[in-house]
Amino acid sequence: MTRNSMIDVTYFMSLHHMRRFILVSSLCFFCFACSPLSRPDRDLRSEYLAITQPGINMDTAVRLIKNKIHPEGELLVRRNTPCLEREAPSQQKGSASIKVNLGWYYWGATRTHTYGEWCFNDSDRLIDIIVYKSFDEPVLTSP
Repeated sequence: MTRNSMIDVTYFMSLHHMRRFILVSSLCFFCFACSPLSRPDRDLRSEYLAITQPGINMDTAVRLIKNKIHPEGELLVRRNTPCLEREAPSQQKGSASIKVNLGWYYWGATRTHTYGEWCFNDSDRLIDIIVYKSFDEPVLTSP
């Protein structure tokens, strides 16, 4: 084998590995980013309102959240704690709430948590759902 043919083979192999790396990285990125939780908050809210319809009581909502929504994290029933309106933090909704850690997904190197709060009135009836996301710091690799 001549020196030029060895350089060509080395170049081809490194190019081949680079293409493979890019393909695998892209597929991993899209798999993580395609989590159902990566959809907009308003879409998730609509989906959850269809499952846990306004007017149901708190116990029924807990059962439906566990059996139909299948949260990945904890579910916290807060009988005397209203929901906080995320867009206007000084405003509260209802008189009781259920806070749910729905799960997480990666968007690039950032881990994104998705939460839901089911808001109930004084009669223990569902009045609204607030869905929001929280971001962790990007995952850094060592040099």
